[in-house]
Amino acid sequence: MRVVLDTNILISACLKPGGNEARVVERVRGGTLRLAVSNAISSEYHEVAARKKFEKHRLCLAECLEAILTVAERFEPIEPCEACGDPDDNAMLACALAAGAQCVVTGNGRHFPSEWRGVDVVNARTLLERLGPVIP
Repeated sequence: MRVVLDTNILISACLKPGGNEARVVERVRGGTLRLAVSNAISSEYHEVAARKKFEKHRLCLAECLEAILTVAERFEPIEPCEACGDPDDNAMLACALAAGAQCVVTGNGRHFPSEWRGVDVVNARTLLERLGPVIP
């Protein structure tokens, strides 16, 4: 399954090791989930991770970004999205559409429509429920 991860998923993965967001990131790292990113998304990941308020988690965020961006597939939006009030959120949906991703995973569902042009917007728990248990 191809997905786009909102930046807050990466932050939460470092703030709550072992939580649902961390489990989603592990599935990206392990290849169970295929991550789609655009240049705009990659830039946002780095910009947010560098914020002073996340300084305590800087090493975790750097390691997380390196791991996921190494396996990420790059796509650039082919058409703009204006479904959200925030241009960064619109970039997530536009990338998902260009990539043919099944969903955008976010901890801020209220900032997104629940579905946009065939792309579902879900939280980490819902995605994990859809995927089912990890089979070794």
